[in-house]
Amino acid sequence: MKKVFYFGLEPLKARYTYQLSKEWMPATFAPYSDKLEFVDVEGEFDPDQQIKVGAVLDAVGRGKFAMSQCSSFLDMLNNDQVNNGDVIFLQDYWHPGIEAILYAVDLYGIEIEIYAMLHAQSVDEYDFTYPMREWMRGFELGLDKRMTGIFVGSTIHKDQLRQAGFEAPIHVVSLPLHLELTRAKLPDYNINKRKKNVVVYSSRLDKEKNPFFMMAVAEKYLEEFPALEWHVTTSGKEFKSMLPGVLDALNELSERNPRFKLLNNLTKEEYYRELAEAKIQFNCSLQDYVSWTVLESTAFGCDIVFPNFRSFPEFIPPDRLYTAFNVKSAVIRLHEVMQQQQPNYNIAYLADLGRQMEGYIVANGIKQEINIWHEAEYCKHLLNKKEE
Repeated sequence: MKKVFYFGLEPLKARYTYQLSKEWMPATFAPYSDKLEFVDVEGEFDPDQQIKVGAVLDAVGRGKFAMSQCSSFLDMLNNDQVNNGDVIFLQDYWHPGIEAILYAVDLYGIEIEIYAMLHAQSVDEYDFTYPMREWMRGFELGLDKRMTGIFVGSTIHKDQLRQAGFEAPIHVVSLPLHLELTRAKLPDYNINKRKKNVVVYSSRLDKEKNPFFMMAVAEKYLEEFPALEWHVTTSGKEFKSMLPGVLDALNELSERNPRFKLLNNLTKEEYYRELAEAKIQFNCSLQDYVSWTVLESTAFGCDIVFPNFRSFPEFIPPDRLYTAFNVKSAVIRLHEVMQQQQPNYNIAYLADLGRQMEGYIVANGIKQEINIWHEAEYCKHLLNKKEE
C-alpha cells in the first residue's frame, strides 16, 4: 500500500488552516484507505502564533513550520519508511525546504509522486508575491518539473500558470471545503431563520483585497441606508495589514459611524454565527482565486455581492456581481440583494465536490485534467455521486 505524506499548513484554530489540515483533507483521503495510507507530516509551530509580518500566515512561522515538516520527512526517509510510488501532497505549493527532499529522494533512487494545491504564487500582478517574481519564478517552474499534478481554484489561475510556463497537469477544483464538517461547527444553524440587515466583510485588509474601496462603499451605503450595519471581521486578536494607512482609516470610519463595526478575535464558531445571521458578504478583491469568504458564506445562507472581475464570474451569478471598482454600482447591487431572497447556491457544494476529486485523482493517478466548474456532472459520475 502506498503512502500519502500530507504536508498541511500550520493548524491554527482561529484560521481555516486547522480545519483544512486536520479535518477536511484527512477526510478527503479516508475513502481510499484500502489503497492509501495517510501520513500527516507534523511540524513544529506556536499554536498562539499571530501574524507579525505576512498575509495569510506569518512569514517567519510559515518558513519554520514548513522546514520542520521537511525535517520530519527526511527522518522517515532515513528510516526506510518512504518507498517507490509513495505520494507527497503539499497543501501549499510554496513550501520552503522541499528542495532538500527532492535532493535526497533522487540520491536514494526513490520515485515519488508530488501533488500540491497552488493558492496563488507570483503569476498574478495583484498578489503580494508578484514583486518577488524575479527570484521566485525559478523556484516555481523548477518544482513544476517534478509535479504529478497541481490543484487550483479557478480557470483564470490555470491560464495564468500556463502563460508563465507551467507544464504539469493542472486541475481546477475550487478550494477544498468540506461542507458537512463546516456546517457541523454550527449544529443549530437554521437556513430559514430571518436574517439581520447586516453586510459583513471578511477579507484580509491587505492591498490585494482592496480595503480602501470597501470602506468607500461601506461609507456610502451606510449613509444612504441608515437602518443597516456593516461588520468587518477577523480571527486575529487585532486587525493587521501590510498596507500603510488602512488600519487608521478603518478605525476612523468606525469612530465616525457606529454602524460600521469592527469584530476581532472571533472563533470559527463565532464567525460562522456571524455569517448565519448576516444578510450579505461583500467582497472587492483584486486577487482571489475563488475565496473562502464566498464558500463559507453561502454554506451558512449568507448572500453575496462580489465584483465582476477575475475569477468571480466563473461561479457567481451575474445578478450578484457589480461593476468592478465602481462604488455606485456596488451600492446599487447591495441594495438590490438586501431586498431579495437568497438563491439556493451550489457554490459550496461544488467546492466540496472538488475537494473529493483531489482524493480521487491522487488515489487513482489521474493525469487527465478536470474542471469542477465546467464538469460537475462528470465529476459526480467519477465519484459515483447521486444528485442531491
